[in-house]
Amino acid sequence: MKKIFFVTSFVFTGLISAQVGIKTTTPVNTLDVNGDISIRKEIRTGGTDLVKGSAGNPGDILHNNSTIAANDWKTIKIADGLGSMSLFSMNTIADQTGVSFSASGSPVPYYEDDALTGNWTALPNATDTFSVTNNNNKVTFSFQTTAQKVNNGTASASFACGIFVDSKLKAVRTDVLLGESGAYKIFNLNATLTNLPPKNNYVVKVACINRTLNSTTLGIGRPVDGTFLSNDMAQSVLTTNVLQPY
Repeated sequence: MKKIFFVTSFVFTGLISAQVGIKTTTPVNTLDVNGDISIRKEIRTGGTDLVKGSAGNPGDILHNNSTIAANDWKTIKIADGLGSMSLFSMNTIADQTGVSFSASGSPVPYYEDDALTGNWTALPNATDTFSVTNNNNKVTFSFQTTAQKVNNGTASASFACGIFVDSKLKAVRTDVLLGESGAYKIFNLNATLTNLPPKNNYVVKVACINRTLNSTTLGIGRPVDGTFLSNDMAQSVLTTNVLQPY
């Protein structure tokens, strides 16, 4: 009886300290499941030998927390006004190269889906990618830059900047810069596109175009007179937000 009891205890101890694999002969964690998991009751985190652990609250999500010993639960707050949508992705990029124009273009209207060709000049680093995975979506773009003019006294300079998605114009705003040589102003363009077809890696670019310059030189996203404006002050910033159902 003693011999049988000793062998049984030895095998049981070995199983306790081993890694267990289900549908795998080479488990890499304490429990390694190669397949689907169906859980009929709660998932609890942060438990010990004496504490049962937390199952979170209704609506919480399980948070993979690498800074502590155990994962935890997080409450998701949907911003007011977004309804059933939440932030799917967000990215901000900056450009300090900008563009400059020294000759007038054409003060014509612009139309949705115009191509990124002709006198349109893309800001070199104001380009980004984003993805959409749900037919119900909103994609918002926020662009800010600085326009400055020099030469010809108080002559005005007009221009336009647009948001291009896959090289097609989706939003545009025109503006006029007034003031003495060296004058500058902040330019903002905000746009929202609704229910874009799901796609991986849309390409968004910001491009600007000259209209009537009246013998001035116009810089957009770059200083053309460093006396009044620096590269940091003139830089362009583009933020892209993708919202999808929660």
